[in-house]
Amino acid sequence: MALLTFASAKGSPGVTTAALLFAALWPRQSVLVESDPSGGDVALRMPGADGSPLDPQVGLSSLVAAGRKSLYPALVDLHSQEIVGGQKVVSGVATPEQARGVTQWEELGQMFAELPGKDVVADLGRIGAATPQNAMLAASSACVLFVDTVPSNVIHLRGRLARLREGFGRVAGPAVHVVVVAPAKRARAVREVAEVLEQASIEVDGLHHLAHDPKGAVFFLGQVTGTPGRTHLVRSAQPIVDELAGRTEPFFVPAEELHDDAPDADEVDADEEVPS
Repeated sequence: MALLTFASAKGSPGVTTAALLFAALWPRQSVLVESDPSGGDVALRMPGADGSPLDPQVGLSSLVAAGRKSLYPALVDLHSQEIVGGQKVVSGVATPEQARGVTQWEELGQMFAELPGKDVVADLGRIGAATPQNAMLAASSACVLFVDTVPSNVIHLRGRLARLREGFGRVAGPAVHVVVVAPAKRARAVREVAEVLEQASIEVDGLHHLAHDPKGAVFFLGQVTGTPGRTHLVRSAQPIVDELAGRTEPFFVPAEELHDDAPDADEVDADEEVPS
């Protein structure tokens, strides 16, 4: 049970697509949670397991509403849906205005980090100095930041990494990985980003290359036909997934080794869903 947080410092290098991709390739059971307060995309782009649209009323907002008095792991299954391919997802808020009702970001992070028998891939979207989803970072085993090759975006990444390290202070914080999204034949871009970080004396736990591959990305935009395993996107993602999964394996605890901590029926509002 590990919580992996995916985010970008600026720009749009496809964090949601990468989160869907990594969750699909993850070697253990996983749940993808859209935790971007600016609005979720998964329910709009991915069909359900039976081909029908996802229920827009089921997701992070309904989970938070049901757990307004007490968040507990069983809520994740109750408020997740299965998309085509079998991946479980907790879809994000529909609009930024809806996100104002989500106030338990720190508690959500702690719950996702302790989910029995499953790892959680949380798509935080773009993070900044005051974005509320930052509160989930402290509970994560690994924070994965995505950046493209636009120079200004790399500079913003450098600044965000520095602030993250300062924010954790003496606390170790999560392992930090940087994924550079660049054309498959531009592996040199990773070295260029590494040089920018080295010049600022910023160390990261991993620096990786994910192929910018529009043809591969369409599989995670709802066009799920063909053989995604042959695309540059999937082939470049697999070794990153393998490394992250190996590093986070010590945080994983099988479900049978944990106790169900759902509240008793008399502790829950009558209109609140409880696990059967």
